[in-house]
This record gives sequence, C-alpha cells and structure tokens, in this order.
Amino acid sequence: MATLHRAVQAEDKAARRIAILDAAESLLDKDPENFASVAQVAEAAGLAKGTVYLYFETKEEIIMAVHERHSLTLFDQIDRNFADLSVPMAPEDAIDNFCSYVHEKPLFLQLGCFCHLTLERNISLEVVYQFRLQIAGRLQKAGAMLEARFPQLPAGAGLQLLHDTYAFALGSWQLAEPSYLGHEMNQRPGMEYFRRDFYQDLRRGLLALWRGHLNVAGTPARMPSSEKAGSNK
Repeated sequence: MATLHRAVQAEDKAARRIAILDAAESLLDKDPENFASVAQVAEAAGLAKGTVYLYFETKEEIIMAVHERHSLTLFDQIDRNFADLSVPMAPEDAIDNFCSYVHEKPLFLQLGCFCHLTLERNISLEVVYQFRLQIAGRLQKAGAMLEARFPQLPAGAGLQLLHDTYAFALGSWQLAEPSYLGHEMNQRPGMEYFRRDFYQDLRRGLLALWRGHLNVAGTPARMPSSEKAGSNK
C-alpha cells in the first residue's frame, strides 16, 4: 500500500506540474511580453499560489520550464526524423521540419531569447545547470544522428551545425520581431526593408548555412549500410 500511495503521489505531482506549465503557456500565448504573475498562473491552473511555489520558485523559472518543454519536444521530433536511415533526407527536409516546428510554436524562439538575456538572473544556478545538462545531452544525441545522415560531416560537426542553426534562428527572430514601437516605425516611409517575412528569411538563411556546412549545393541522403554492401557486389 505504501508503494501504491507513493506512486499516486508521484502521478499527482506530475499532473500538477503539467497543469502549471499548460496554464503558463496559455498566458504566454496571449501576451508573451507581459507575462503574468505566479498568482495569475496559479489561478489559471486551478491551484493555490503556494502550491505553484512548491514546483517553481519564481515566474522566470516557470518560463524556462515552458521553454525546456518546447525544446525537448523539438528534440523528440528530430529523433524521429533522423532515426530511419532507409528514408531519404536532404538538407531541405531537415530545415523544413525545423521551420514547421517554429511556425507551430512561435513561443519557442521568443522564450529562447528571454532565457538567454534575462531569465537566469532570477533562477537558481542548480535549476539552470539541470536545464543545460539535459539540453547538452539531447544535442549530442541529435548531432550524432545528423552525422549518420550526412557522412561528410566529421565527428562533432553535427552538434556544431545544430548549434549554428539555433543561433541563426534566434538572431533572425530578434531582427524580424521588433517591439511595439518598432512595428509602428516600420509602417513609415523608407522602412520597407524592415518589413521582413521571418519564415522566408529563416528558411533561406538556414539552407545556405546547411549547404555551407555540408560543402555542397545539394546533398543526397546517406545510403543505408545494407544497401552500400549490396552495391559493392
């Protein structure tokens, strides 16, 4: 009975954490630049404010947890897309998958910028360390899978390409998504250049980045080892 009770408690805790993050993400979707207080997150989740503080010490920690959830979902998608070497894949396929995710989860890059610029000031070192440790492990796994897909990449280059992809996407988002004042100014004469199509710019820039790393104009997918063996006979 004690074991069952502990299991139920663990399930309840996981469910509460999910409810908190779901509520926070919903509030962020409505107004990402003016994120609600912990009290508002608690109300949206149907929990007492004190309960939320049992899981997260600050609202910045909640935002980082939402970004962590988005990041892990993206890595899960990468794992699925890269896993089956029998399915052909070109750089365009990988880029389109990434751009589709960014389009479906517009908060992903915005929260990424927030995390790197401001959030760590009000989050404990241990929480940030655990977040980065998990991301580092998933990056290494995804980088190795990328190198298996494109064998011209030397060891470690897959991880570097993923890092550069994320860095380019963050920078592009910051340029294409100005503040409210920036949006107003961009409507004035002479500001036509700054009215950018973010997703078009992102795809074009990432395609050039990937082709540069792969050192080709167009890259065929890697042939599975079983087919390689057959072709040598």
